[in-house]
Amino acid sequence: MADTVTSQVIADTSGVKYVTKLTNFSDGTGETNVVKVDASGTTFMTEDGNRKISKIWYSINTSNSKSAVELIWKGATNATAMFLTGQGYWDLRTPGNEISNNATTPTGDVLLSTKNFASGDNYTLIIEFR
Repeated sequence: MADTVTSQVIADTSGVKYVTKLTNFSDGTGETNVVKVDASGTTFMTEDGNRKISKIWYSINTSNSKSAVELIWKGATNATAMFLTGQGYWDLRTPGNEISNNATTPTGDVLLSTKNFASGDNYTLIIEFR
């Protein structure tokens, strides 16, 4: 079996933003370095890694308090953008603290890994890139 996952593009506007909604209902196998945003297949995202995470809404529901979701900038050497657990909303654009792509030789792609997910654990993420 495999985790039940979905990816939905909410907005993909040239020169403005890219917004995606990601979900997972885990059977316990989890996800490891799964490409969630392929920059070459979008209008807004670029393959040079110049886009930033501006806002994120997240709900991560796990049975293990040490479980998390890791967002990763893909590159020759991948770089962790953030670890998420629990529920919340970050607006990083207002204070100017957007999360830049710091992967070595970035591709512009975004990967996702689940950590310690058990059967029934789940997440919903809405991520805005600017």
